[in-house]
Amino acid sequence: MAHRIEVALRNSVRDARGERVKREIEHFLHLAVEEVRTLDVYTVDALLSWEELDQAAGGPLCDPVIQDRSIDKPLAGVFDFAVEVGFRPGVTDNVGRTAREAIEYLTGRSFGEGEGVYTAVQYLFTGGLAPADVERIATGLLCNTLIQRYTILSRD
Repeated sequence: MAHRIEVALRNSVRDARGERVKREIEHFLHLAVEEVRTLDVYTVDALLSWEELDQAAGGPLCDPVIQDRSIDKPLAGVFDFAVEVGFRPGVTDNVGRTAREAIEYLTGRSFGEGEGVYTAVQYLFTGGLAPADVERIATGLLCNTLIQRYTILSRD
């Protein structure tokens, strides 16, 4: 069964990646956005116990000093739109591969055939964007549609 681990900077910590995306949206797409926050998403598709998942989420996948984590529960707080970008099936996911190796090392066992870890980044947008604007941001800035897939969700 696949499990979803989400890792986000605490609200008190500056999200430099989100700030960079906000600047790029304003500079290249000429759209005004109030704030962009980001989360890292790890889909762990392996037979792991809850304790092993919790160790992975709290250990190699998260810095507990500046980040919060959750397993199978969304971390996204206040947002108007969320865009999640990840690799298409068959495309090499180096961060996912490294996360898998870290979990294998932590648990002391190798993943079996068909098991793996897949990563994505979730971008949370606040302020004044229309659905068409978010689609334009996703396809024009965040996602290379040849190798990546994206999903757009509204707060509603």
